[in-house]
Amino acid sequence: MEDSSFDAIIIGTGLAESIAAAALSKSGFKVAHIDENPYYGGNEASISLDELAQWVDSMALSSNPKYTSVSRSPKVPSQTRQYSICISPSIIPSIGPIISSLVSSGVAKYGGFRLLERVGVYHSSGVIKNVPGSKEDVFKSKEISLVDKRRLMRFLKFTAGNFENEKEFEGADKMTFAEYLETVFALKEDLQAALVFALAFSFSPSEPAVPALHRTRRYLLSMGRYGPSPFLVGHYGGAGEISQGFCRASAVCGGVYILGRRITSITHPSTTTSEPGGEPSSKRYSLTLDDFPDTLTSHVIISSASHLPPQLAHLAKHLAGPDVQNNYASSLSVARGIVIVDRGIIFPSAAVPPTVEDDSEENFTDSPEPPKPPAPLDAGVIVFPPSSVLGGSLDRAATVLVTGEGTMSTPRGKWILYISLPLSTTVEASTTAEQILKPYLDAALALTAGPTSSGPTIPSESSSSPMTTSLPEAAPPQPLFTAFYIEHPDASPPPPSDTSTTQPQTYIVRPSLAPASPLPDLPDAAATSAEAVFWETVRIFKDAGIRSKNLGSEEMVSGSEAEEIDSFWPPMEADDESGAED
Repeated sequence: MEDSSFDAIIIGTGLAESIAAAALSKSGFKVAHIDENPYYGGNEASISLDELAQWVDSMALSSNPKYTSVSRSPKVPSQTRQYSICISPSIIPSIGPIISSLVSSGVAKYGGFRLLERVGVYHSSGVIKNVPGSKEDVFKSKEISLVDKRRLMRFLKFTAGNFENEKEFEGADKMTFAEYLETVFALKEDLQAALVFALAFSFSPSEPAVPALHRTRRYLLSMGRYGPSPFLVGHYGGAGEISQGFCRASAVCGGVYILGRRITSITHPSTTTSEPGGEPSSKRYSLTLDDFPDTLTSHVIISSASHLPPQLAHLAKHLAGPDVQNNYASSLSVARGIVIVDRGIIFPSAAVPPTVEDDSEENFTDSPEPPKPPAPLDAGVIVFPPSSVLGGSLDRAATVLVTGEGTMSTPRGKWILYISLPLSTTVEASTTAEQILKPYLDAALALTAGPTSSGPTIPSESSSSPMTTSLPEAAPPQPLFTAFYIEHPDASPPPPSDTSTTQPQTYIVRPSLAPASPLPDLPDAAATSAEAVFWETVRIFKDAGIRSKNLGSEEMVSGSEAEEIDSFWPPMEADDESGAED
């Protein structure tokens, strides 16, 4: 390597680290980005099926406390390279920090996206109910009485606005979301379930009302920006592919990437100075890699808490977590399942089938066409409220994210089911992830269309539930592949070994991302974390007099010059802008 000296070294290519790397590189700083894995994405990586099998096998043998109860089916299907599977699945709200970063950075042009087709709530009777999230949905639904429609519309109008200044918001900070819906808006239990678990993506009815209201507002305001759905699904596995896009943007602006190399040591002069309290001549970190000839140096290191060496804890600056995260879930683990099937899940039709109102001739034809059965879901979410599945959790909601061929993550005729369940602290240690998630897997498989099935039953005119779908009669399929594991929050950072040092804190520890966060929260939390890392790094560079190459040719200037960096993302060139719009 011609020059192994950098302004910042970033360890790990997770989504937050990748966004920060792109922002720093685009702002003119010299960045080295390192990952011991041979792929991008870190804990949010999108990998092929054979890579997933290898990852599961390595985690099962590893002592890594991040993942436990790891198992998979012994047989791996064919066409393994045609799958792109995300270790920490998520969906993207159409408004918010991650969308802003994708557009403002120009990274959106490096990837593809599709709308999430549907969000539904599983009912204990074995059917999926569509979620009324817009005026049109509310007015079309025949399951909701006129009085409840008015109450629901009042709530949706309230939540979509600046509700913090409304009288209905008073006392919300002292109630759970379910209590708030019942007390303030007199909404019934079935509507509460749709709002709590499918619009707010809460995993418990006892979640505080305020964060749930904020997520509901995001849901409502996201509708219509790119289409009728409020959410997008990234192609080729989602978060991992987006991470790679930001890494590409960093590389285009001079970022240096080193993958598949284990870090052997990180040192700083403050740990080797001979005089207590003395100032070392250099303030740069030195980092060595396995089977890599050069020693890398930098003024700043950025990583998660899991990569912070204990001997450097006195130099660490731990950044606070983003407000967008669900703090209620920050300390919880989550059981995850990745299941590949060859039959798609059937959702109810969004529109109510027409009924015959009179006996006039125009309502009859010689050969009436039967209604077409719904097509299998290509991208959607099924929410399983607490107690909705026999043998499932009594106090937590599970989600199943379905992705198919249209998301560019599976071959034709195959689907991936991502099952997630935040774990109660009362779960026995001997219970495996597979045992925990099996009730939800069985329920999801029962919703699939059989190879000879004509599809779910279309409700008749006298049906009391025209917006629901009965289970197909065909026998549920057997999964082609399964993988199960429990993901735990990041370990607590090590305590400082020397609290008497006066050294500036130049080892930046990014905020942790809660694995049990709702599906739409992780991308926004990562983008918010990355921005916090960016501004802290710029502040350190300003204090040290390190100048961005975008501001001129001088190597070192007074600290005030760094104030010229006044935005997270610099203005894009005309070509970048047109590419992002496409």
